Amino acid sequence: MMRLKGKLALLGLCLVLLIPCTAGAQAGSAREAAAELRVRMDALLGEHALLAVFAMQKRYDGAADHEQAAVLLGKNTERLAATLRSTYGEEAAKTFEPLWSSYVEALLNYAQAAAAGEETTRTQAANGLEAYDKELALFWARLLPDLGAAGLEEGTKRHTDLMLQAFDAYTDKNDAAAYKAMREAYAHAVASADLLAAGMAAQSPDRFDASGMKTRKADLRSALGRLLGEHALTAAFAMQKSIDGASDFDFDQAATALNENAVDLAAAIASVYGETAGTSFHTAWTSRTRYILDYAKAAASKDESARTIAAGNLEKAQAELAQFFTDANPQHGSKPELLNGLSTQIGQMTMALDHSALGEYAAAYERTETAYAQMSPLADLLAQEISDQYPDRFPDAPASVQKTVTMQIGVKELTVNGQTIRMDVSPALREGVVYIPLRVVAEAAGATVTWDAATSTTRLAWGGNQASFPVGSDQAEVNGRKKSAGGAPTVMQDGRVMVPIDILGEATGWKAELGKDDGSIRLTTTVEERF
Repeated sequence: MMRLKGKLALLGLCLVLLIPCTAGAQAGSAREAAAELRVRMDALLGEHALLAVFAMQKRYDGAADHEQAAVLLGKNTERLAATLRSTYGEEAAKTFEPLWSSYVEALLNYAQAAAAGEETTRTQAANGLEAYDKELALFWARLLPDLGAAGLEEGTKRHTDLMLQAFDAYTDKNDAAAYKAMREAYAHAVASADLLAAGMAAQSPDRFDASGMKTRKADLRSALGRLLGEHALTAAFAMQKSIDGASDFDFDQAATALNENAVDLAAAIASVYGETAGTSFHTAWTSRTRYILDYAKAAASKDESARTIAAGNLEKAQAELAQFFTDANPQHGSKPELLNGLSTQIGQMTMALDHSALGEYAAAYERTETAYAQMSPLADLLAQEISDQYPDRFPDAPASVQKTVTMQIGVKELTVNGQTIRMDVSPALREGVVYIPLRVVAEAAGATVTWDAATSTTRLAWGGNQASFPVGSDQAEVNGRKKSAGGAPTVMQDGRVMVPIDILGEATGWKAELGKDDGSIRLTTTVEERF
């Protein structure tokens, strides 16, 4: 395995500059390239969401470094454009970059209007953001027509809504709600990145084998990258709060968000090693986080003795974490590599704080940018060590499982692979057409289901596919294309959406079989087993 110092420098540079590297898309197979694309999109959109909220807070507070925060957000835009350029060419990047930059500027204008108390301007900025939501959805729909325009617009609107919720809560001094919405915005951005990356890979099968994004190993890598990246930026925000002289409550809520992130990280670790190990990891990780915040407080108060103590405690916490993974992965763990990576990353964070304390804001934000970028190779290292230790649990290939759903007309129960689930309504025979309850059946078959009340439409997502079923229509839209089977419409019954079984099968490809005499219904599908 490559030594971490070289690997960190190489992969960190890949993430920051988005150029082809030996660990990236051009060095390995098309499956590896697809996995790398997913990681890159996750990191960039996740970074955008957190940086945007943070830059809005800085603009609202009139902080001395608000311009540098906006510059870092702009660099994120440049890297997103570079990713599109590498996949779609110059024209796509030229269309995207000014559009996304204008969207970001509209977010900052919203914050500026709030700071000035100009409610009319703030409302205008909010209306402008709604317009950008539509424009961005159209851009992605033109680029990725198989994803469907309606779902893309819903996703872009949700992205904006969550960031405005986080900012509005901050201006209302409801810091708990602000950090909750910030975490939701980050998670939503990463989930959206997964969807976009899958669509991008599907369009270029000669370069990307989308199955590389869908392995349990890829899911582990993505989960660790998402949580470690969130930790890095949230910790940087919390440290900045100490320099800015934020209220104790604001600082404490940033710390709470870090603790919630730690709980999620520990749950991911526990899913691999068990609950006892998850508890041990949580203790070690929260100690590391506490010492980060101790360092920040000491730096803000210019207490050099306390800062030295916090730095020493951080060094010990890093060693404990490295030892934890070495013990957990006795055959494949590497304490020197992990310790070097953790120390390098935390060094960037503390240097960023030290620069901020001196008013050297450009240097501070460069360090923050690097600290975030370094979490991706750390996640890669951990995911590789874990998958090497447990190759049967984390194969580098999609693991599929067949799901069989059985029901009966007039009976409010279904079984999925032998497990019985109660339903609110039963399958029904209406004018010769068999209707089944869409949500419960789709979820049993492995799809994610959402309801759009504005258009009375149920949306499904599974395996990189999307389908929508409008009530009253005899058609479904699947990956942007219309599907129809027999002319019977989707209907509402007792508050539940009921769909003709033929159109469900036509839209999803799930095999449907009807019993000749007993009213039985059988659906079968093969889904990828995910981490």
